[in-house]
Amino acid sequence: MHIEPIKLSKDHPIIGKDSQIKETTFGEYNEIGKQNAIDHSKIGSYTYTGDYCFIQNSKLGRFISISDMVRIGPTNHPYNRPSQHMFAYNGSGYGFPEKDSDFLEERRKNYTNIGNDVWIGHGAIIQSGVTVGDGAVIGSGAVVTKDIPPYTIVGGVPAKYLKDRFPDSIKEKLAQIKWWNWTRQELEERYEDLKLPIEIFVEKWSKS
Repeated sequence: MHIEPIKLSKDHPIIGKDSQIKETTFGEYNEIGKQNAIDHSKIGSYTYTGDYCFIQNSKLGRFISISDMVRIGPTNHPYNRPSQHMFAYNGSGYGFPEKDSDFLEERRKNYTNIGNDVWIGHGAIIQSGVTVGDGAVIGSGAVVTKDIPPYTIVGGVPAKYLKDRFPDSIKEKLAQIKWWNWTRQELEERYEDLKLPIEIFVEKWSKS
């Protein structure tokens, strides 16, 4: 969190102090907070994270707002085996034979997918393999274990439906407009329209 906005870069992400980034690609105008750990993920343009976030095996869309201490895509242990401890599938650090590459590769393929313009509150956890639709809101401290439809507000443990952001007619028009895919020039030209009442915005920009 910043008291005043900082200048972001189109060409490279701003990475906070002591953050660790591995096998991850970024879009434009990204900011990563301090002491994040991000592995094997894709971060869309304009998406930012707060401090102390952990993201694994995830595909994040554009314009996502992520608060502090959020966990996305935590990996699972093989609880159907005799031992679910890491030493039994990745034991080299303990002096055991080579890692179980097949298990680890399958786990990496279980992507968590977060849509565009999603707001994820403080301390939320989004489990691996879950899909969160465009425009959704994840309440602070929520534990998301199932897919979340677009423009839905959820909260609690496990996360449950609270309400929709907009009526279906508005949601359908927003899904058609996809403003998050506008070019930088279009965003600059239409920036003030993003402050309009939602009914006026969708009427102006939805196709007839």
